[in-house]
Amino acid sequence: MRRHYFRLLLITGLCIPLGNGQVSRAPVVTALGTTGDEDVRSLKIPGVTLKAGETLLVSSNDEGDDAKVTWNGISLHQDIGSTNGNGCYAKIFSLYIATGGTGDIVASHTVGDLSINASSVTNLAPSALDKAKEGHGVGTNPSSGATPITAKANEFLWGTIGYASNSVVSGVWSEGFTSGGQFSFTGDTGGVEDGYKIVSSTGTFTAAKTGVIKDGWSALIATYAIAP
Repeated sequence: MRRHYFRLLLITGLCIPLGNGQVSRAPVVTALGTTGDEDVRSLKIPGVTLKAGETLLVSSNDEGDDAKVTWNGISLHQDIGSTNGNGCYAKIFSLYIATGGTGDIVASHTVGDLSINASSVTNLAPSALDKAKEGHGVGTNPSSGATPITAKANEFLWGTIGYASNSVVSGVWSEGFTSGGQFSFTGDTGGVEDGYKIVSSTGTFTAAKTGVIKDGWSALIATYAIAP
């Protein structure tokens, strides 16, 4: 049974000092939609409007490790994917939208179960991706592991966790991450969920949760430079 959920999630646009008199607006996250289904070739979130300068982030969880995503016919870049799924394969995709517009978000793969979450983020740099890391395992504490040291002080951190069979949200995000507020479950391959954090100094960062329902998992983190 196909599930479509739509939620709105915003964080306030705080100002971040960059030095030399520069000030950046903190990213604002908007949850655009989530969908998942069993044994499908593709999924669609229709009629998604994005403004100029927004970045589209899509997190996926699938059985075949070959998911791809487009918006309005434009392919999103795969920023990172899991190397071992333990029953599921998670990925993070992104696309910076220079001119804005309206189009369908379409995720596709060859076979099996598929689920996606889609969000837009303001105030990221056009070529924002900096560092990424993935981890996988079985247990109650999924973790991406630590990224290499980030290149920029002011960055937006996006974490994604895909599960082999978990059908509900459980556990607590670590390291001050905020839940992305979306969770998609296919009915067989488990759900995919997101969390985020804004940092103002360089470092190594990890996306992790504690106390989740025991399962196979794939955990990812990608860091993005905030636009000055």
